[in-house]
Amino acid sequence: MGKIISLFLLLLPFCLLSAQELFYEHYANEVAMWVVFPYNSINFKKGSDAALYQVSLQISDAKKKQVATLEKSQIIPKRDWLSDCGLPMRFQQELPQGSYNIILQIKNKAMGDKRNYSRQFTIGSSSTEIGLSWIIAKREGLEYLPHTLSELIADEVKLYQSYSIPLDSLKITIDNQVLTVKNLQSPIVLDLLPYLQTNAQNLMNLIFYENNIYYNMEPFLFSPWYAYSLRYSLEDQIRQIRYIANQNEWKYLRQLPKEKQAEAIEAFWKTNDPSPGTIRNELREKFYQRVLTADEQFTVHKKIAGWTTDQGRIYIKYGEPDDIYSEVYALDKYPYIIWYYYDKNLEFIFADITGYGQYTLRNKDEEY
Repeated sequence: MGKIISLFLLLLPFCLLSAQELFYEHYANEVAMWVVFPYNSINFKKGSDAALYQVSLQISDAKKKQVATLEKSQIIPKRDWLSDCGLPMRFQQELPQGSYNIILQIKNKAMGDKRNYSRQFTIGSSSTEIGLSWIIAKREGLEYLPHTLSELIADEVKLYQSYSIPLDSLKITIDNQVLTVKNLQSPIVLDLLPYLQTNAQNLMNLIFYENNIYYNMEPFLFSPWYAYSLRYSLEDQIRQIRYIANQNEWKYLRQLPKEKQAEAIEAFWKTNDPSPGTIRNELREKFYQRVLTADEQFTVHKKIAGWTTDQGRIYIKYGEPDDIYSEVYALDKYPYIIWYYYDKNLEFIFADITGYGQYTLRNKDEEY
């Protein structure tokens, strides 16, 4: 029987950088860098149905010498079908082994606003064995990363897959359909549209075969948490980590100077990785998604982010409650909400004592 290796159990020379909006794969001396940012973050000028964005990468080596500047522009239309999707831009650059710093800038050319982010990565002697299985859809001439394949309407849907190991064949299963591809050459570019059905789940699985080993993989689709660091500063990230850090971790993090915060955040997540040695950190993914959800659900004022509220903090720490009871028009009492976590034997009581919709935790002892 052949040996099974899941994509998420592989130790690859592949890096998901801290923001999760910048991905890279390394093959020979060439590095492919993907910048993915959420369509929902795009700002459109009043009265305009399109926005022009410019994405640039300035790459410096360990000696702080600039070795490359890469730049692309994209006109992004205002379309409902792009909601919750990602917008990918792919860059390629030949780089030798070593450590590098990237300054990523995303600029709205029409409105003038821009965002800068610094990222670090290292290129080792080994190439990426199997990269991410990118599913890139195209509609109205625009390439995008869908968040789901269910009921997808597009003019093109293609799989982009690079690898460096000697693969024999690829089997793609979409619902009950099976596509087998032999005589592979990297990069693989396959048209998947004929196999995707309207009003179907279009659940996809990919298996790569290498002699008596096969690699079970999943398609790479867009998730909002990829852009977590586009939204939150390093200071905010450390304040959020406080919710789940132990006393020693928090004591160390809160005393750090700004130039060491990014490295310390990475070290924290590496230490708290439930599956060390893999390219995924499931705890980190869940945490990012909870922070984003807390902001969406519990922000009541633009100056009070949802993740900073009592409800947001409890949600980030414990997740979705098993049951909720509320009294919005309670007689002789403040409006209140009770969250029940049956498996943890916990309940949290929140009351709106100001009358402005901001619920504060009334039984704080329960939290600790």
